[in-house]
Amino acid sequence: MLRPTMEPVTPTMNPWQRWAHRLAWGCVVLTLFMISVGAMVTTTRSGDTNPGWSLRFWEWFTSWWNASGGRAWEDGHRVVGTLVGFCGIALAVTMWKGETGRNRRWLGVAALALIAAQGLIGGLRVLVVSDASVRDVVLDYTGGGYDVELRRAIKAMIHGVTAQVIFSSLCCVMVLTSRRWLASWATQRSDAATGTRRLALVSVALAVGQLALGTFVRQTGSGVLWHVCGAFVVSTTVLLLLLRVMRHHGGQAPLRRLAVTVGVLLACQVFLGVTPYILGGGQWASIDPASAVALMRSAHVVCGALILATLTVHALWLFRLAQPHQARETGTAAEFDSGVRRTISDFLVLTKVRLSGLVMVTVAAGYFIAVPGAPNVALLFTTMIGVSLVAAGTSALNQLIERNRDKLMDRTRNRPLPSGRMQPTTALLFGLGTILGGTLLVAWGVNLLAAGLTLATSVIYLCIYTPLKTRTTANTLVGAIPGALPPVIGWAAATGTVNLWAFVLFAILFVWQLPHFWSIAWLYREDYRKGGMKMLSGIDDDSGRFISGQIALWCAVLVMTSLLPVLVGMASPRYGIGAIVLGLGFLGAGLVHAARRTRATTRGVFFASLLYLPALLAALLLDVW
Repeated sequence: MLRPTMEPVTPTMNPWQRWAHRLAWGCVVLTLFMISVGAMVTTTRSGDTNPGWSLRFWEWFTSWWNASGGRAWEDGHRVVGTLVGFCGIALAVTMWKGETGRNRRWLGVAALALIAAQGLIGGLRVLVVSDASVRDVVLDYTGGGYDVELRRAIKAMIHGVTAQVIFSSLCCVMVLTSRRWLASWATQRSDAATGTRRLALVSVALAVGQLALGTFVRQTGSGVLWHVCGAFVVSTTVLLLLLRVMRHHGGQAPLRRLAVTVGVLLACQVFLGVTPYILGGGQWASIDPASAVALMRSAHVVCGALILATLTVHALWLFRLAQPHQARETGTAAEFDSGVRRTISDFLVLTKVRLSGLVMVTVAAGYFIAVPGAPNVALLFTTMIGVSLVAAGTSALNQLIERNRDKLMDRTRNRPLPSGRMQPTTALLFGLGTILGGTLLVAWGVNLLAAGLTLATSVIYLCIYTPLKTRTTANTLVGAIPGALPPVIGWAAATGTVNLWAFVLFAILFVWQLPHFWSIAWLYREDYRKGGMKMLSGIDDDSGRFISGQIALWCAVLVMTSLLPVLVGMASPRYGIGAIVLGLGFLGAGLVHAARRTRATTRGVFFASLLYLPALLAALLLDVW
């Protein structure tokens, strides 16, 4: 039912909050100006006319004052960026002092971090071209083998796209610190709200992709057809969003006004894209900055930034004012903040973020053990991010499959899906999207072997291990396979192959998981019985004699397995001594549990397993290095 909307009552803001909003406005205006100057730098091909990058930022002001031509555009871009940085510092301070909510306080810090990151990317782009020592370091830590000009172009594209994303983020901060946002609004309950929200997020994502394509075209002069096709897709999606908003949510003033603004900006963007291309004869560089073609091309970039920012702010208001019937009320800013915190928390639970962190650690361990020395940072981070995305998506789909069983267990009944806080469709789309995205990222940025192993972990976990949980107690042995693959993926990423040493790492993690997981299974044995899970802890008697014996047995097996690196020539006897000491400590925890079989001793095994694995990998890494 559509509730009538009125202008909200203006809330009271303390002086710090008022100044935070003014400074957010300042950051937005300066960032937009910086984007426009940066667009002129690219349009006139003025980049690198000042090849130096001084940490004494005040020198840029004097250099800009005395510069002319392309040098003035280049130095002016840096001057405006410096002003944005100072404004960002002031914004972070005022928001920290003025906001009472912890999450809102960190908004200013996040905005400042984004601004600083953008400056770092810009400085690195300049130094890769102008400073041989920096160029050599970057090439060493990113694998080398690429043309320096290509590296410059890639960094310039990243610099351009992140500037527009940061501008959109600052616009959101400006809205979140305004009186209008802090006021109480009447929300609209509608069956169409979920679809409109999703379409808004898709529009934002497509706009970012289109801006990336546009930056690529401006930097390289190629890929025009892709950019035109992208423009058609983005325009069609945005028009569908606007029609949907006006049809279902037109009663909400912020949504209606922002929709009209997006429509006007979209028409201007098409004009500014087509006209200079025709007038310039297909050429993308304009030496004369005062020419109409140069001004329109730069305005095309600025208009694109405005469209992305407006779409982002529009999505923000949509999530507050247009809600499904089952959603919580978010008429006030505090209610919206609470809903955002709950949503973030639900996604962290859905992805098992701590487990993803452990996966990233083991991937990095496999990489560093395979190739001691200075890493290819780009390759390593691409692998870690891709694998963590697949791990997150796998966890989401696993919880989707088991949501009905999770309702029966005390430990899991409050998860997002069994509790009803998240719709199954959301988890399905998120899981499939992250698995596909992570796999493609590893395939594109690393190699096909690493991508295949990454996808295999997900397939084994979801298609074999998950169904076996309710059929046989051997499921733990199967589940240990995907759990032991991450270091092998790291090895494959570093070397492009998998050899005996990689399988040694696999064996260590495979054996380690058994006592680790069985300790968890014994702690929550009643829950697993309620959920119909076939676990050793479920078939054992209440004394736990059998499973405690298995834990101790596999702790002893792990001591022997951990010595394999010495036997195959992978590590020296020094590592072997450390492995024996660590293994005996873990085995001691297992033997104590086998003797006493209490909840405290079970927890002792669990925490000993958490300490053992990183310590063993660190010992192996130090020995190999």
